Amino acid sequence: MEQPEEQRHVRRLVSSLRARGGVGALSAECLGEVPEVDGVVLSVLAAGAGEVMLSDSGPFADQVEDQHSRSGQGPHLDATATGDVVLADDLGAPAARSRWPLFAPEMSAAGVNSIFAFPVSIDGLPVGILSLHRGAAGPLSAAGQARARRYSEAAAVLLGDHATGGATGGVVLPVYAGELQQAVGIIMEMGGVDAATALHRMRAYARHSSRPMREVVAEVRTCRLPFDPTAAT
Repeated sequence: MEQPEEQRHVRRLVSSLRARGGVGALSAECLGEVPEVDGVVLSVLAAGAGEVMLSDSGPFADQVEDQHSRSGQGPHLDATATGDVVLADDLGAPAARSRWPLFAPEMSAAGVNSIFAFPVSIDGLPVGILSLHRGAAGPLSAAGQARARRYSEAAAVLLGDHATGGATGGVVLPVYAGELQQAVGIIMEMGGVDAATALHRMRAYARHSSRPMREVVAEVRTCRLPFDPTAAT
């Protein structure tokens, strides 16, 4: 059971983040508090659209999200399935490659060798992931883990500040999750592909054209497509 002092830390953190922009500020704040990692991503889970990034800071965020979606493997998926923290210290190690044979080699090749996934849970149900990643292999310190847990708990509170009336799995999710789901559905219909492929094509276009994913989603939803959704990527 969480101690009163820790609860006070989380409440103070939530208040501070609300004053700085809420969910959007969380990743940069967390990265500043856990400088031993290279990047931090906060994602929520949306049916039919996989993980939806709400906040990211540092490199490789899009590649990490995309490879989880494409491979159907990885620390994020294990963390959301179990509700437990997953600490992948070395994605190049035989144990990691045996556990995630499609995911781990691709991440190592991209320059990401450790990922630490902390579930963001509401009423005991994982609704998102706070993920910390790093180019170098090696464990996350005890202090880093404690701070990441605190930020994951703050994220659960902040999700309620950025919610709409629609629900996924009984949990209310931010507006952008629904917008991405709609865009994924449009690409699925136009390209005759599944949800993972549709999401990958949008992410790949955004990455290759150096455009924000939100802009690409908006253009897909309004049928102002900047790319060919039927083309293989």
